[in-house]
Amino acid sequence: MKRFRVPLIASRITGVVLGAFIMIGPACIGLVASPYEAIALFCVGGFAHQMISALVNTLAADVFEPGEVGTAAGFAGMAAWIGGLGFSLVVGALADKIGYSPLFGAVDLIGAVLLIILMCGVKADANPHRAHDASNRAAA
Repeated sequence: MKRFRVPLIASRITGVVLGAFIMIGPACIGLVASPYEAIALFCVGGFAHQMISALVNTLAADVFEPGEVGTAAGFAGMAAWIGGLGFSLVVGALADKIGYSPLFGAVDLIGAVLLIILMCGVKADANPHRAHDASNRAAA
């Protein structure tokens, strides 16, 4: 945020997009010959996955009121569980046809695009609810 002068929410989204691109690494595991390279790519994928997870969970605290953060995080967890269930069902069918590699890279990139689309209406530098409350107090 400080070095590139990027607002708070935009910096979180940028981190998620970066993590999604890093997740292309595990998609390349089948292309390497060495087991050490495969393990390294798997570790890079684990890092990127946790990076995305932490940033998305932190984003909830940036966007929602303090009393709403737990509910938002709960819904996000529920959606992740349902998505994981759906992904497990779909992967079996798709892996037979196209293999695992495209699934790893594509799903995270699709998620990053969806995040960008869904966050377009959110103010880039502050919690919209807090900004609304501050303007209401100023008007009173």
